[in-house]
Amino acid sequence: MSSKLFFSNIPYNCSDREFKEWIESYGFRVQSIRLVRDLEYGVSPAFGYADLADEATMRKAIETLDGNRIRSHRIQVRHTQAA
Repeated sequence: MSSKLFFSNIPYNCSDREFKEWIESYGFRVQSIRLVRDLEYGVSPAFGYADLADEATMRKAIETLDGNRIRSHRIQVRHTQAA
């Protein structure tokens, strides 16, 4: 099983760095992060992906992060299959 997570409801204009720091503030080490950007305006359209170390970490991250807020946005976290 992949350790890639799908995040939705990320604030517009959230930077990769800000989002990575938010995840890591809960004690999870992020291996890679990708916020999907609008090509015309360069802003994040409220979703992205993060790779964590392993399946156990991924499961704990879902339990911990799902429903927590970054700025005023309640983040939704789900497991996704690696592309």
